[in-house]
Amino acid sequence: MQLPAAVKKVPPMKVSFTIPGRPVPKQRPRMGPNGHVYTPKNCREYEKKVATSAYTVFRRPYAGPVALKVNFFLSSRPGDLDNYVKAVSDGLNRIAYLDDRQVVELKAKLTVQKGISERAEVTIRALPLKFVIQ
Repeated sequence: MQLPAAVKKVPPMKVSFTIPGRPVPKQRPRMGPNGHVYTPKNCREYEKKVATSAYTVFRRPYAGPVALKVNFFLSSRPGDLDNYVKAVSDGLNRIAYLDDRQVVELKAKLTVQKGISERAEVTIRALPLKFVIQ
């Protein structure tokens, strides 16, 4: 079967980058004295660092489904892997993808080794839609 000229296959695209420094796990929101809910300062700062690192490789966010792979490297006792992933995922909103709900495939790894250069290595791959009609 031959496809119409306006229908083309979309190849998968992949982007990788490194977030330098010690990763920070996402913490639960806190309640301020005035009743406002907020994200702790160290989490907000790390999410900004994630965004800054992503800005170096993204011109615009992916609009479709994506696969997210994150490798964390720490030199001492870590927090929970899923909390590290959530901090990175939230920091990539509106930069790597429109919303982290687009992440439909996830792979994460945590390496703890004394003296290692602390960082997070991120790879985001656009998952191809079978066909795109122009």
